[in-house]
Amino acid sequence: MHRYTGRGLQALLLAGLLALAATLANAAAASSLMFCEQASQQSVARKSELLLFSQQVRQLLDESGHQAAIISRSGLDLERFHIRLSHAGISLRNNPNTPWSVRQLYYACDEQRPHLYDQGLPGFLIDQPQGSNVYLSILLLPAKQEAQLVEAALDNKLSLQLLGADYSANAYPFSTRYQNCNQWLVELLAHAWGQLPRAGDGRRQAQDWLQQQGYRPDTVDVKHRYMVWAANVVPLVHNGDHPDSELAANRYQVSLPAAIEGFVRQQAAGTERIQVCLRGKTLVTHHGWDDMADDCQPAEGDTVQQLD
Repeated sequence: MHRYTGRGLQALLLAGLLALAATLANAAAASSLMFCEQASQQSVARKSELLLFSQQVRQLLDESGHQAAIISRSGLDLERFHIRLSHAGISLRNNPNTPWSVRQLYYACDEQRPHLYDQGLPGFLIDQPQGSNVYLSILLLPAKQEAQLVEAALDNKLSLQLLGADYSANAYPFSTRYQNCNQWLVELLAHAWGQLPRAGDGRRQAQDWLQQQGYRPDTVDVKHRYMVWAANVVPLVHNGDHPDSELAANRYQVSLPAAIEGFVRQQAAGTERIQVCLRGKTLVTHHGWDDMADDCQPAEGDTVQQLD
């Protein structure tokens, strides 16, 4: 099981509350104070770098020969919590929006509710803190699992059936009370690969199948009781769907990209993983299931190029 310790959470209570929101929220949404204004804070130079980055990612996908990819990105700077990737979706070559747009659950801050959203790669990648390194992980599936996922992802009725009405950044993976962005994705994977019936409670069926298949969500250890209490006042974070035993231990089980990637690796032998990171104008590409080095440093065998 993936476990993340809350180092640095012994700050003032207010800082702790904000850190909790940052820890548990994926980059698509959290409190409007912290996340909904983030894209507008990018400098022109930063947006230009991210646009060039998205073009390189699209070229990589074009040349892969695949029809879809599970794509996960960094968002907020969560390295101090040992969380590199925060938000995942499905990039589809034949997405009706634009080629390789990412189908995902997206929380609309202005409407305060989740949507099913097809977002072009530039938009998907631009939600990055000014000056931070950008990390991206791409999973390319074997033909059978890829075809099943493409069929499910492009089934609008199914995709919307699995969209929960109430968003929670720390949604418990085995409850239908709330849902976060990554949870929608893993429930779609369950329907695609489990060939589950379309009738009935689709989310409950997906969660039952995930449990049967041994899906293990990430564990976020917040360490302190007051951090659990903070869920009562931090927007878009909730306790009501989590087991009492987990709350008593000051931890949350949450679907994050690390858990999803581990599950995909278990279910679809032969899945290829490509990691890409951007540091300034330096682009590093790494193939394999071992994680890229910290600070976007290239390892032996990595490809390094400069974006112009």
